Amino acid sequence: MAATVSAPRSVGLTSAEAHRLLAEVGPNAIPEAPSRPFRDLVRRFWGPVPWMLEVALALEILLQKVPEAVILGALLIFNAVLSEVQEHRARLALDLLRRRLHVMARVLRDGTWSSLSAEEVVPGDLLHLKAGDVVPADCEVVEAEVEVDQSTLTGESEPVVRGIGSTLYSSSIVRRGAASAKVTATGARSYFGKTADLVRTARSLSHLETLLFGIVRYLVVLDTLMAVAVLTVAAFRGTPLMEVVPFVLILLIASVPVAMPANFTIANALESRRLVERGVLVTGLTAVQDAASMDLLFIDKTGTLTEGRETVQALSPFPGMTEAGLLSLDNAT
Repeated sequence: MAATVSAPRSVGLTSAEAHRLLAEVGPNAIPEAPSRPFRDLVRRFWGPVPWMLEVALALEILLQKVPEAVILGALLIFNAVLSEVQEHRARLALDLLRRRLHVMARVLRDGTWSSLSAEEVVPGDLLHLKAGDVVPADCEVVEAEVEVDQSTLTGESEPVVRGIGSTLYSSSIVRRGAASAKVTATGARSYFGKTADLVRTARSLSHLETLLFGIVRYLVVLDTLMAVAVLTVAAFRGTPLMEVVPFVLILLIASVPVAMPANFTIANALESRRLVERGVLVTGLTAVQDAASMDLLFIDKTGTLTEGRETVQALSPFPGMTEAGLLSLDNAT
């Protein structure tokens, strides 16, 4: 689809060059791990919370308590399946949103301006950007200047001017003007791509895991002291060790809150469904507990979690100064 845009002094790529570069660097998209439901389900059995249930299961098997072992195994499978089903639904919703948010770009190919999918943009392409466009890749302005909104990346509340030689970051929005820019980085190599990769690979203990470990830590200490006392008394009385070991194992099993992970999983799943009804997409069940554990939230990311514009909610003048006087000082500057 040709566009009536005057070609700048810089020359774009040919179709052959673009196809070669696309094969070398890959599509202009953030790479995502392929969906492997069976592997994801198996990974649900590896982690701090499953470990506690698995230790209890091993102890029950060691004591040859079949009914208790079956119940613990059922709890493990229930937690894993419920978590996977809930998060799979969230992934499907995110995939639907991605398909609807399809970005197009005006690219100079073979001397003609064409409208292409942003995924086909490669380093060296010449783009034409105008007001309302989403910048599809990191690029350098080669002609004219534009005002861009970078709030989703940098938190800046006001648009910034970018002229010749300046860098435009992927996913920023052109608010005013029109310019031509040469692509310098795409996909995971872009500023946005590197940020997304950091977010994807970040990992920390959830509030649920921290809470469970805190409870188990105290229980283990208490039960260990009791087990030592039992062994000491048994040794003093001359009781055979094999008669005491089952009782000690029972004390250790008591240190594992076997029903608590299942209760948390059910509660998180139900709360996730309630949040979905209010328009909140929960991608991980532990996010519900993490959000509930916050006492105070500071946000310094204008445009990502906010509307990208500043408003005054309240005035707090110093003693001796009125609100009208404070506003007059603002007008004076």
